Amino acid sequence: MKLGTIYYLIPDIFRQKFSLRQFMRALLQGWGTGYIKSCFKDRKKAVGGVKVFYQHVKILQELGFKADVIAMGSFDGNIYYPDIKALNIKDIGFDLKDNDVVVASEFCPYDALKFRNAIKIMFAQSWIFLHNRLDPMDREKSYRELGYDYVISCSDYITRTIKALNNEDCVTISNAIDEKVFYPKTSIREKNTVLCLPRKNAQDIATIRKIVERKIEDVRFQYADGLDETGIADAFRRADIFLASGYPEGLALPPMEAMFSGAVVVGFAGRGGREFMIDGETALVSEDGDCISAAENLISLLSNDTKKEDLRDKARQVVMQNYKIDDLKMRLKSFYDALDGKIKE
Repeated sequence: MKLGTIYYLIPDIFRQKFSLRQFMRALLQGWGTGYIKSCFKDRKKAVGGVKVFYQHVKILQELGFKADVIAMGSFDGNIYYPDIKALNIKDIGFDLKDNDVVVASEFCPYDALKFRNAIKIMFAQSWIFLHNRLDPMDREKSYRELGYDYVISCSDYITRTIKALNNEDCVTISNAIDEKVFYPKTSIREKNTVLCLPRKNAQDIATIRKIVERKIEDVRFQYADGLDETGIADAFRRADIFLASGYPEGLALPPMEAMFSGAVVVGFAGRGGREFMIDGETALVSEDGDCISAAENLISLLSNDTKKEDLRDKARQVVMQNYKIDDLKMRLKSFYDALDGKIKE
């Protein structure tokens, strides 16, 4: 193998960046001290894009590639895979070998460009940040014009968007779910329990809940946040329905994990999620942010067990056919084997 080490870069997004303007605003609103603390303390929160980076590294290591994670800030973002120990940029530095690889997120597109010599890959996981995370002078440039060698994405929707906006090639390496972790268990499923992730548009969740509880008495909303992979998988198994409240999304993991775990998905697809959230077949999907429609769909489902079970069965069939971990292994191996073949001795 001619490839060196493949480094996935975890962006420095877990600590508030100090802004004098924001500080003055916080001071006027009476929480200036809280703002200062947020600038000096890491927020150890779940971030789906970071989870995917760790998942790639884990799989690449299993496939025999040399792969590591580099934290670009003080916190490595790892609440998912404790067996993977992240390196820190302070210890590694920016001088790498010509055959090493750095993989960066579209959310922090300049991270990889700080490295000298290495092969640079842009891994886009959200369509909303493709341009607005670039400096104004760079927003008309493609990622290759910016300095990247290859562009990959986690969904066909993002790949199509990059092709349309930048007219550049992009390889889709779709997200996948470990079916050994996310699986159904009907004996513990709690009927009419609706699971929510409050980090995803909490105000929309509150609006939907308010409407539903006015119409349906036999419903329980439960919230999960900050759980490790085992914990969130168990929460999905216990839930009857998952309220997908995230948008915009490239190819959201939570509704996919919910389907693997046997929960029926109702809510928003964030555009990218429509690959597997097929309205009326695998989920009940509303336009992003349309809380009225989402609440109406949830109300109708809570009173229709036949429809609920039909959606549950079809959804699991679809995700199991297209998004198993073995599928991701195959896609990663194909991409990096091809990259290895392009490197000269």
